[in-house]
Amino acid sequence: MSENEKNNAKSTDDLIEVDVEDIEDITEDETKEPEKIDPEELEMDNIREEFRELIAKKKYDKAVKKYMNLFKELKQSNKEKNDYLNTAQMIQANFENYKKRSHKDQEWSSFQSKMKIVERFLSFYDDLDRSVTAFNDDPDVESLKEALNLVFSNLKSTFESLNVKTIDPEKEIFNPQYHEAIHVVENEEVESNTIVDVVSIGFILDDVVIKPAKVVITKKSINNSEGK
Repeated sequence: MSENEKNNAKSTDDLIEVDVEDIEDITEDETKEPEKIDPEELEMDNIREEFRELIAKKKYDKAVKKYMNLFKELKQSNKEKNDYLNTAQMIQANFENYKKRSHKDQEWSSFQSKMKIVERFLSFYDDLDRSVTAFNDDPDVESLKEALNLVFSNLKSTFESLNVKTIDPEKEIFNPQYHEAIHVVENEEVESNTIVDVVSIGFILDDVVIKPAKVVITKKSINNSEGK
C-alpha cells in the first residue's frame, strides 16, 4: 500500500470516529429529561432579584415597603392555613362524635327491638311458671293439659302478630328451599320425595325462611325402579 493510500485510510478512520462520538453526544442530549422547575422556588428567585435591584438603586423605602407587604402576605397565609387546619380538625371531631352517636343509636335501636320481642314472651313464661307450680301442688294431668293448650294458643297468636308463619309440610313434595331432609325411607305407595313425617316444623319471618322444617322423605326401592 502506498503512502498516500495509508494517509487516506487514516483520515477515513478519524472521520468515522468523530462522527460516532458526535452522534452519541446528540443522543445523550436528546434523552436527557428537562429539569423540573419549582414554581415556588422560581417566585423566590424573582423576589430576591427584585430586592437586589432595589438595594443596588438605593431605593431603600421601596425595599422596606416590599418587605412589609411580603410579611403581611406571609402572616395572612399562615392565618388561613391555621383556619383551614382548625376547620378540618373541627370537622374530624364532629365526624367522630357522629360515628359514636350513630353507634349508640344503633345499639339502642337493637336493644329496643329485642326488648319488644322479649316482652311478648314474658306472659308465656309467667303462664308456664304458674302451670308447673300448680301441677307440682296438684298433679292433675287434665288441668296441666288445658294450661299448656292455652299457652300454645297464645304463642301462635303472638307469632301471627310478628308475621311469623309455620312450615308444616306433611304429605307435600320435598322442597329444599323450605325443607331439610334428615332421613329417607323406601315407600312404594307414594311418589318419591314425598314428605311422610315432619320431625320439627319450620318458620318463615317476613317471607324469609329462618328455620327449615326437618322432614323424612320417601324413595322408590332400587329393584322396583329397575323394573320400571
